[in-house]
Amino acid sequence: MIVDNTTMQLVSRPQQFDVMVMPNLYGNIVNNVCAGLVGGPGLVPGANYGHDYAVFETATRNTGKSIANRNVANPTAALLAACMMLDHLRLHNHASTIRQAVLASLDDPRTHTPDIGGQGTTSGAVQSILSHLGRA
Repeated sequence: MIVDNTTMQLVSRPQQFDVMVMPNLYGNIVNNVCAGLVGGPGLVPGANYGHDYAVFETATRNTGKSIANRNVANPTAALLAACMMLDHLRLHNHASTIRQAVLASLDDPRTHTPDIGGQGTTSGAVQSILSHLGRA
């Protein structure tokens, strides 16, 4: 499938896709579209797997210059990428504990950062996640 058509199909009929495997360049394009479909780059983790190495990061390579030093970055994608890394390292209990805390914190609209329509801050989101970790 040609990447242009893939992105068009993702927007118009995303349910037809499950797992997508592609070279890094096309993966970047598709990741950006997918992140936009589910709420933005602050929510989506990403992973690149090779024969010898794996890299875990936010799914989009948005540098965040426009939000630097403003305490409005959404930490969700980075933390979920860390959970993916922990799963890869077979530290499933740790990954699950952190993932549950991150997802539970998203249930509280007060911690929603501006990228997902809220007024919350990075530090507020992190504090909420830490409080959920304390309950685990």
